Amino acid sequence: MTTESGEAKGLQTVLEERGFDTKGIRAKCSPVCPFENEKCCLARIFNRQEDVINQVSMLEELITKAGHHCIFLPKFHCELNPIEMYWGYAKYRYRGVFKNTFADAKAAVLSSLQSCPLDTLRHFINRTWRFMSAYRQGLRGKVAEWAVKNSAHTHCLKACNACH
Repeated sequence: MTTESGEAKGLQTVLEERGFDTKGIRAKCSPVCPFENEKCCLARIFNRQEDVINQVSMLEELITKAGHHCIFLPKFHCELNPIEMYWGYAKYRYRGVFKNTFADAKAAVLSSLQSCPLDTLRHFINRTWRFMSAYRQGLRGKVAEWAVKNSAHTHCLKACNACH
């Protein structure tokens, strides 16, 4: 979507090249597009194109080419990321250490990060899997939290799902 010189073409030009009539259509709705209107602005028309929806990002391409799996977690769902739990554990430990100098603070960071036992890391990972299982079965919000808290095994979530 760039010119031969590398400059961005712009939404209007790209959509016109794809055969859309863009006359009189604003670039973007403010603050958000109306739910029922699919052709309210150029940005909405562009973002509803099949090739745009299914486009793989450069980051995902790079990670996949390196032989790794790339997953994108939903925003504000730290329960699906064991790294967040580990980081929370390390921050809790860090706050409990007296630090007099910057060197003490650096040492406390390393100590806090290394202080997490392997069993605790496993607990974080298992908790993440239980949340994923609960979400996969359709549980949401407080019900999912309750199911994860009150189940040590995945088969308990199946019984819980039957109750709700």
